Amino acid sequence: MEATKILYEKHTLKTLPEYYLRKYNNNMESKSKVLLIEDETILRENLAELLVLHGYDVNTANDGLEGLEMISRDTPDLIICDIKMPKMDGYELFEKVKEMNENFIFFIFLSAKVEKEDVRYGMNLGADDYLTKPISSRDLIQAVEARLNLRSKLIKEVSKRVENSIQEDRVISQEEAETILGNLSKSELRVLYHVAQEKSTQEIADQIFLSPKTIENHRHNISKKLNLKGGHSVLALALKIKPYLTAPSF
Repeated sequence: MEATKILYEKHTLKTLPEYYLRKYNNNMESKSKVLLIEDETILRENLAELLVLHGYDVNTANDGLEGLEMISRDTPDLIICDIKMPKMDGYELFEKVKEMNENFIFFIFLSAKVEKEDVRYGMNLGADDYLTKPISSRDLIQAVEARLNLRSKLIKEVSKRVENSIQEDRVISQEEAETILGNLSKSELRVLYHVAQEKSTQEIADQIFLSPKTIENHRHNISKKLNLKGGHSVLALALKIKPYLTAPSF
């Protein structure tokens, strides 16, 4: 059996404490962020270790509610989520993520359910994939790689349009603006609006009652989503797209 082989029923990997995973993942901003939400501790830790071994920046949550709180603080690139969990199940969490307008978060359901109706329901919600337990390491990593590769292609397409609109000395079109704004969450749009008013991070934080660190995280997420280059790129984008930004009502 290969070193990275993992089965739900045979936990072949040495379990890593979750505090070690958090420590191991420090300073890994350049790596794809995966949020794993699973209420079974052993399975969660084994899957997390597997993902770490394959080079991903991994955070874990015990249930959907905890996962939602983590998403609001630090947007992941991909979510792997169990369905049947306490406090908030996977389907409800997925609906919450959709309400956040997070178009660049890819979502994989992970469940012991194997009935066609369950698979169909999950996919009809708009999930990107559906994996059933027990699951092999190969199937999991292939699914993750496929979704993140697709995500990368989509980001490149959007970022190319953003780059062209910023660099060219012309008024940005409504179609371009809608493409850009449609890929940002409500919280990111809120921050971008205030950036366009040329407010500092502290001023924005005071205005919308969030911490400066949270504001910086949103700015970072905007840059990452749109593949912006340079420290002032978010400001350049905000000023260029300012005519299409409306004062947030939330």
